[in-house]
Order: sequence, then C-alpha cells, then structure tokens
Amino acid sequence: MILMATTDQQLIKAGRLLSPADLTRVAAIIDQATAANTRAAYRKDLTYFWAWARLSAGIDPGYPVPVDVLIKFILDHSDRMPPDIDQALVDAGVKQRPGAHSISTITRRISSISMAHRFQGIKDDENPCRSEPVRLLLAKVRRMAVKDGWRPKKKKAATLDLLFTLVATCAPETMIDIRDRALLYFAFSSGGRRRSEVADARMEELIPVADGYLFHLSSSKTDQDGVGAEKPLLGKAGRAMTDWIRAAGIAEGPIFRRVSKGGKVAEAGIQDKTVARIVQKRASMAGLDPRMFGGHSMRSGFVTEAGMQGKPMGDIMALSGHRTVAVVNGYYQAGNALNNSAAKLAG
Repeated sequence: MILMATTDQQLIKAGRLLSPADLTRVAAIIDQATAANTRAAYRKDLTYFWAWARLSAGIDPGYPVPVDVLIKFILDHSDRMPPDIDQALVDAGVKQRPGAHSISTITRRISSISMAHRFQGIKDDENPCRSEPVRLLLAKVRRMAVKDGWRPKKKKAATLDLLFTLVATCAPETMIDIRDRALLYFAFSSGGRRRSEVADARMEELIPVADGYLFHLSSSKTDQDGVGAEKPLLGKAGRAMTDWIRAAGIAEGPIFRRVSKGGKVAEAGIQDKTVARIVQKRASMAGLDPRMFGGHSMRSGFVTEAGMQGKPMGDIMALSGHRTVAVVNGYYQAGNALNNSAAKLAG
C-alpha cells in the first residue's frame, strides 16, 4: 500500500478513535482509489527510498522523515553516494545501475515521499519535504544540472502534420491497422487523451451523433470524483472509429482491444503502455525516430496544434481537461509563437 506503517505518536495525533485496523482500512481505500500507474510509481519510489534509508541512515519506515535524511538523500543521488551503499542497492534489485540519479528522478522521488506524508495526515507546513532547506537544495541542484546541459526530456508533440504521417502507415485492410488508425485519431481529436484514458475507453461511453460521436469521459486524472465530461469525436476521427467498431464487431466493453497477428480481436482491452507502443511503432514505420514519441505525443500535439491555429485557450482546456493554464500554456505558446503580434516589432 502507499501508506506506510503509522507510528504510535502519529496515532495519538490522529486521535484515539482511530485504531490500527481503522488506519489500515483508510490506507486500503486511498490505495484502491489511486490510479494504478500513480500507485505503482509511489510504491517504487518509496521502496527505493526506504531501502536507501536503511543502508545509509539506519532508519526504518516512519513519518515524518527527518529533514537531514532528505538532504542526505538529495546529496547522495545528485553527486555521489558511498560506493558500497550504491552497489548494495543494485544488488537488492531496487536500483538498475550504480551512479547518480537524474534531477528528474530525484525530484519525483522527493515528491512521492511528500505525498506519503500527506497520506499520513501530516500538514503541508509540517511536511519536511516542503521545508526551506529541502526546497532550496533541490532548486540549486536543478540549477547546477541545467548549467551542465541537462534539459527535461519531452516527447515530441504530434501536431496535425505528424498525426497524418502516423495515420498514413495504417493500411485499410488489416484489423491491427484499422484499430491503430482509430486509436490515433481518438487520442488526438477527442482533446488529447492520456494513454490511460485511451486504454480505458468503453463502448458504453460512446454516443453516436451527426458526423461522429460524443465520448463521455467518466473520470480522469483531473476528475477523480467522476463528474465526467463529453468529448467530441467528429469528422475523420469519427469515421475511423466507425470503421473499427464495425470491423471488430464490438457492441460493448473496451473499445480498443488486443488483436492477434492473424487479425482475431480479443475480448480484453489494451494496457496504457500499449498506446505508447502503437504511437512509437507507427513513428518507426513512418521513418521517424520512435524514441521521440510516446503516448503523451497525442496530448501535447493536440494543444500545440490548437495553439498554432490560434484557438481560444478556454476551448482547448475544455477538451483537454487541463485545470490550470500554467500546465497547458507551455504547449500552447510553443504552437502559437509565430502568431505572436509582437514578433515583428523591428519590421
């Protein structure tokens, strides 16, 4: 579970009404309600951190984590930890290879530890991961990494021209190609769906309308309460979906399913990782570098293309599901840069 064992002192803070059994039930509920990918990432990061903590600081799992332990964690992984501890982590199977972490991995793991504190009921102003020493050191380590040439790794945005290039690799006569064409159009045209949303899409959420469909996105990363929203799937995307549904004979259950090499469509749906593999496979078939593409390429491509076409930010966010302008603005500005009215001040 994401929640680690609660100490007696923390139990006192939580109140005497909560027994260890109650806390276990709370942990189970939070664990089950958290997205599978997120849950797996938290578990991996916390497993690694506590393995390191035992070897490096001699402490067992418990919260709050001392600030000096967090600082030591950042120092060890941004510069160099003792070789014997480094190798012990590799031997334990929690670390792939000796050496420093990337700043992205360090930041993600501190974020996971911070989230674990929140799950323990520790307030943000008492969360050691949010303390000034930890935040300042992380910021300085990131700045040093940038000076050394580090840049965040981003998958290439599949704008409309690239979407058409990927789709062009899909032949019209095979089941796998018919599925992949529908999947690519769906992921892009319904607002840049996350790969988990593509994999989880079901026929029961697809409503036929003129020129295509409305897809009812029942829940998402930014809609954990399941309020839901309607996403249009029109034009070429709608026709590609109709071709797939008819060819596969799907009436209910998962929309996108595994297809054998012989063209047999399975009852079971695909996994979210399969979405990324399909995008990369099509990129490779188109003569592009598959390492530059992933499941997120459809999502970032939708926003970037909308920016290129000067679409209103509100309309874009209504389809993409982004809650904050800050998150979506980077992709939007990248697409809209050439439309900036101040671009030709010098004539």
